[in-house]
Amino acid sequence: MNGLLFPGQGSQAVGMGKELYEKIPAAKELLGRADEILGYSLSRLMFDGPIEDLTDTRVAQPAIYTCNAMYLENLKADGTDYAYVAGHSLGEYDALLAAGVFDFETGLLLVQKRGEAMSRMNGKGTMAAVLGLSEEELMPYMIDGVVMANLNSKTQIVISGDDASVAAVGSKVENLEGVKFRLLKVSAAFHSPQMAEAADIMKEEISAASFKEPSCVVISNVTGEATRDVNEIKENLIAQITGQVRWYDTVMTMKACGVSLLYEVGFGEVLRKLNKTITFRPKCIGVEV
Repeated sequence: MNGLLFPGQGSQAVGMGKELYEKIPAAKELLGRADEILGYSLSRLMFDGPIEDLTDTRVAQPAIYTCNAMYLENLKADGTDYAYVAGHSLGEYDALLAAGVFDFETGLLLVQKRGEAMSRMNGKGTMAAVLGLSEEELMPYMIDGVVMANLNSKTQIVISGDDASVAAVGSKVENLEGVKFRLLKVSAAFHSPQMAEAADIMKEEISAASFKEPSCVVISNVTGEATRDVNEIKENLIAQITGQVRWYDTVMTMKACGVSLLYEVGFGEVLRKLNKTITFRPKCIGVEV
């Protein structure tokens, strides 16, 4: 049984989607539609950059959503079937697109609003990866102002919070044996209480949007659990802005449901590399272009 995984913010890179654009007519048409819907040349930013503009969360989120959707078109053209879908943070919007919960335009407009709402927090906080400690082992080193934002694997955790507090946690753990601490290139403290204003904005947008019952099972990254309930899907999309990304639980739920092969549907290898850090996980491969 197959499952689809969609990467989120951090997978953007100059040149993303260009090979698909040149080879797959449906992907080319999709990116053209995105340019029209957004009112600016997303394709130019994706293909030519500069990376500073592409990394701006207002651009990065529509770019990643659209690029993932282009890879989805390629997967569909190959006739690949799937029964489960999930996305890492922002990638959940593509998972819902793949499940038929909404159409491409609806998802793109929601993602555009999400990027704009989250950009209001630019310059307020940061994030860092802690490698080599479990959730339980990291807990004693946590301080006020910092939360565990992404539980990517048993020993790969991303923390989020104000700059000084994240740095303070780093100073406690970076000299521990077998532990690595790495600041991430992000503009704000995503998946933390600092995103509360963005969550309030998106609550109105998501509540008003028309969602359909999914055609396959969705694994929510904020709960790590399976659902096909539209109201629950909406609640989870709102909650993920300030809540944890429970990626380890998401992947293991896929396995528990009988998924034996995962496809990373997007540019790069972010999720495939992450999957290798999860013990006894389903195999994960990319979408061939």
